[in-house]
This record gives sequence, C-alpha cells and structure tokens, in this order.
Amino acid sequence: MAKAAPVPEKKKPKTRRTALIIASVALVVAIAAGLIYYLAAIMPYQRVILTVGTDKVKTGYFLKRVVANSTSDPAATLQSLTTELLVQQAAPDYGLSPVTPEDIDTALRDAAKGTNDTITDTDFAAWLKEQLDNSGLTEKEYREVVGRNIQTQRLYEIVSANVPSVVPQVHLWAIILSTNDAAVAAKARIDAGESFSAVASDVSIDATSKANGGDLGWMPPDILSTQLSSTADSLDIGKCSDPVTYVQQDSSSSTGTTTTYVLMMVTEKSAAMQATDDQVTLLKNKAMSDWLNTQAQTTTVTFHGLNGSTTLDSQTSAWISYQVQKLIKKRPSTPSTATETTASSTTTTTEPTTTTPATTTTETTSP
Repeated sequence: MAKAAPVPEKKKPKTRRTALIIASVALVVAIAAGLIYYLAAIMPYQRVILTVGTDKVKTGYFLKRVVANSTSDPAATLQSLTTELLVQQAAPDYGLSPVTPEDIDTALRDAAKGTNDTITDTDFAAWLKEQLDNSGLTEKEYREVVGRNIQTQRLYEIVSANVPSVVPQVHLWAIILSTNDAAVAAKARIDAGESFSAVASDVSIDATSKANGGDLGWMPPDILSTQLSSTADSLDIGKCSDPVTYVQQDSSSSTGTTTTYVLMMVTEKSAAMQATDDQVTLLKNKAMSDWLNTQAQTTTVTFHGLNGSTTLDSQTSAWISYQVQKLIKKRPSTPSTATETTASSTTTTTEPTTTTPATTTTETTSP
C-alpha cells in the first residue's frame, strides 16, 4: 500500500514578519527617543535643587524664580526661597494666621495702582498679565510668592518689634583692605606713630570712608556683623584693632563671597544714644537676619548642585545661567501701555515683593 505524500508545511508570509520587525524597531526607537528627551529636557527640571527642612524646591520652579529676580542672580534667589520657607515653617509658632486670597488681592491691587488712589478692573487685569508675562510665573505661582512675602513682612514686624531706639553707640573709624598682609602693614604704620586717618586716606579700598580718613561716624555696634561688633565693643578708646576678617556675600564673585580685612578704631563711646531712623531700620533688619541665621542653624538647609555638589559651584552656575537665558528669551520684549499709565511706580520685570527689608542668612552688614 502506497504511503500518503507528506503535507507541505505552510510558510508564514514574509511581509507580515517584516512588518512586525519594523514595528518592533520603531517602538524601540520611539522609546529610546522618548527616554533621551525625558533625560535631557524634563528630568533636569524635576530634580530637587534646594531642601529646607521638609520642603523641596524643584529646579524648574527655581529657574523661573531666578528669571523673575530683577538681577537674575541664583544666589539671591536661593536666599529668597530659603527665607520664604523658613518663615512659612515657623509662622504657626508665632501665631501667624495663613495669608488669605483677599490679603493677596489687596497687596496686588496696592502694587498695581502705585501712587494712584484707585485702579479699574481692566487696568488691573492688564497690569497683572504683564507681571506674569515678564516674570514667567503662572498666576498661581505669582500669588503664592506674594503670599509668602506678606507672611515674611508679618514675621518681620514681630521679630523687630522690641528693637529699641535708644542704644549703645560708638564713634567708629575703619580701614578696609583686600589682603591680610596689607592690613598688617597698615597697622604697623599706625603703631609706629602715623595717624589712623592718614593711613586710611592712603590705603583704604573703601572710597566713601577713605575720603573721610576712615571716619564712619556714630553707629550702634549691633548693626555690624557679629565679629565686627564684638571688636568695636571691646576696643579701648583710640586703639587700633588687629585685622578683622570680614566675609560678605557678592554674587559677582566667582566664589559668591568677597573677603576683606578691616582695621577698626573707636574714639568715643555712649551707653545710650538716640538712633536715627535709618539706624533703627538697620537694627530691625539685623534682628530679622539674626532670626533667619538661628532658624537656618536648626533646620536642614541643603543645596543640591550638579554632580552631587552642595554649593553653587561654577559648573552648576554655568548650567543655571544657560537655562535662565533660554527662559528669558521666551519672555515678551515689549511692555504693555497699561502698566506705564496705571502702575508706573511698580516694576514689571521682577518677582513680586512686599515692603519687607532685605534680609539674609549670612552676615553682610558693611562696616
């Protein structure tokens, strides 16, 4: 009996197999492209760049705040954000109620009307649109910053409420130099018999005090940084101090700070003298600055730079500057006429602020 012929195996169509391969390759390419786009264009903005206690600030929001800052200064923006968050976290401890939408509306309208008594809804809407366009912030973000500034002002008033207007003062003289060697040499000249004022006029790098022979006039030592204040308090009348190292914040410096060396002399002291209005303001600012320093010391404040750095290093600064310039180019270049006519006294290129005096978490009061 003859065997049946084997049934030939069906072959899968090549076109279907080819289509599946092409589809698979296309999917892989799409996934890879999406991953590359996410890593390059989205992920950097989702990174946390600043941690203040339990609050985290993402890079995307931080960059927008740098753009909204009038000087586009990353260091100043970090300082502002740190202050806002420290105040926000401490507000309940001082019995401060949350800022209401009505509080924010009032602050915005006051800023929009400038020196005018009133402002129409149409003009206010045009003004607010310009603020949002120029700052790059959403309305929600803009209002949030205004609310934080209102809360900071309220806390400032509490912290500075007990600053007296009659305080100890000294008649202070200072010679400011760029190196410790220069300060040592200047002190040697004074110790050898030259007058403090003559040496100050000759070598001090501070133009204002140099013109006065180093004479800074009467001032409360408490408006100075802690080390300078301590030196002024402890000096005997007419005696020149040893060089005092003074570090102050300077965003134009590659390190973010400038170090100078100060020689000090006190020619008179008063245990109780009426402070001027400007001096009272400085004393209040110092009280707020001291409060912020204390809060920063008891709260974990961490900057998260590129490659694991915890400081605003040159690489991180360069990247931030590049990203900020990209964002600035997206802003409208022509201001609207509404702001020019209804709110000429307000700025249109800076982040919203209240009247809270500038405060920092580092000591920057000049001698």
